[in-house]
Amino acid sequence: MASKRPKSLAGITLIEVMAAIVIVSIAVLGASGYRYYSAMDTRKASLQSSAARIALLLCESWRGRGYDLVTTYDPSAHLGSDVEIDTSTTGPEYPFGFTPLGRYKITANDGDYWVSLSWKDDETTSGLRALNTVVAWAQGRSSTDSAGIVVMDKTFRLTTYVAQ
Repeated sequence: MASKRPKSLAGITLIEVMAAIVIVSIAVLGASGYRYYSAMDTRKASLQSSAARIALLLCESWRGRGYDLVTTYDPSAHLGSDVEIDTSTTGPEYPFGFTPLGRYKITANDGDYWVSLSWKDDETTSGLRALNTVVAWAQGRSSTDSAGIVVMDKTFRLTTYVAQ
């Protein structure tokens, strides 16, 4: 028969305290991890939606210039007062078959975006011109690596058409 503890010795053992500490630690670490990944996913979503809005802004303002003026479009001159745009030598690759128009760096919403604009005439339909915008950005915190090389690991592409 097991011996009973006297009432004066009733209490919590060291093993019970250690088990409680382990359980509470696991719960706190889980909540911290959830919060961290939620914040990171929110930042990624914000960067991607900003890239989509930038692509749409550029395509629509470019298309609004009309068929004859798309080959001379300069977003840094056209949108310079509304958005921080600089010409750049770095940017995403141009799509095959498109005529390059220019590369630009845009800073918006605490992020750097690199844009490549290109166009081509549609071979199947005369009087129709395709305008292509490719926006690239760094998914992580920094847009340059330790060697100073620009990191662009995510892209968003948008093509629109303008008629003659």
